[in-house]
Amino acid sequence: MPEYTISLLIWIAPIIFFVLFLRIKKLLTVKKRRALLITVVVLASVGILLDLLFARYFFRFPDKTMVLGIMITGIPVEEFVFYITGFWFIIYLYIFCDEWFLLKYNPPDAVYARYASRLRRLIFIHKSSIVQALVLIVGGIILKNLINPQGSPVPGYFIFLVIVAYVPSILFFRLTKRFINWRAFFFTLLITALCSVIWEVTLALPRGYWDYQHGQMLGIFIPVWHNLPLEAVTVWIFCMLVVLLYEFLKISYFTDPAKRKKKAVKKSQ
Repeated sequence: MPEYTISLLIWIAPIIFFVLFLRIKKLLTVKKRRALLITVVVLASVGILLDLLFARYFFRFPDKTMVLGIMITGIPVEEFVFYITGFWFIIYLYIFCDEWFLLKYNPPDAVYARYASRLRRLIFIHKSSIVQALVLIVGGIILKNLINPQGSPVPGYFIFLVIVAYVPSILFFRLTKRFINWRAFFFTLLITALCSVIWEVTLALPRGYWDYQHGQMLGIFIPVWHNLPLEAVTVWIFCMLVVLLYEFLKISYFTDPAKRKKKAVKKSQ
């Protein structure tokens, strides 16, 4: 079996463990299981869509012997599995920490219920996130043209990461920030980034699983890591914001839509 295909076990094996562990321990309530299921489905759909639309512009796959040879619009099927399972690894590791390993810092369900019962609406625009996203995009374009003028005048991969990451932040951060288990969040971030970077610099880049279209990058590369672009180091930091979606869905399941609608009508009167 090709190397890239086998290496995907770095995500798949832990996911299988977390699924079995959560099921055996019965750590998730019905509402949390529904929130997890929707999060997993959404992440899979987003991962497939983003690969179909953008992977060909940001990556190249120099060694065809490292993959099965099943191509979708010119992209190896392993690339789709990589991102889908990478998202799943993040959310399952976070839940494992939130519900068991770092349970001490997990807000009780009663806190969710009390908070949700007072909500008049679920979506709040977090204006600071919009400003931060715009600053990052403008700063990225300026930096790209200063240090890496080749290829596109805009750092496509960096802008893509900013937009994808800040969509949930803009919509959900104000609502979910008090419920995120921040210790579980940062532990998950550390493990995910560590696994990803080690994987890329020891296998993916030197063995030719994939490489980057340098003209689409900011231009900050790490020579001792086979010219790994900065974006590759930060991609999983941006992807950690999928935790916001999960926490948002948990709050949604503790909220009674009829009561929320009634409160909104009273307020308008």
